[in-house]
Amino acid sequence: MDYSAHQLKSTAIEFLQSAAAGKVDEAYQLVALNFCHHNPYFQADAESLKSAMRENARLHPDKTFEVQRALVDGDWVAVHSRVSMPSTAMTIAVVHLFRFESGKIAELWDVGQAQPEQMVNQIGMF
Repeated sequence: MDYSAHQLKSTAIEFLQSAAAGKVDEAYQLVALNFCHHNPYFQADAESLKSAMRENARLHPDKTFEVQRALVDGDWVAVHSRVSMPSTAMTIAVVHLFRFESGKIAELWDVGQAQPEQMVNQIGMF
């Protein structure tokens, strides 16, 4: 079955929104059985990242997640987002790259950059 660009983009965004809101088990219903990720701070298996996402939601219940843009190319989706954590006064620009298999998330990369307090760039990160 072919999945539309809209379906894949919606799935990627739903995964991120659910995880950010602390609904990690709900988010993981969207991943493939062979899911892996490339976050260098955790083992590559699904359970390690799932546990880290739960802990992050517990530590930052006030976190907000805002999609800025999402792009689709075949079975790949890229999502550029703003993550704000008022408890730490931190805002982060994050890009998540998803690779899909049969409509499920099979692989995930994430790259983030904290927004500096003083920015030289007048148009900002978002």
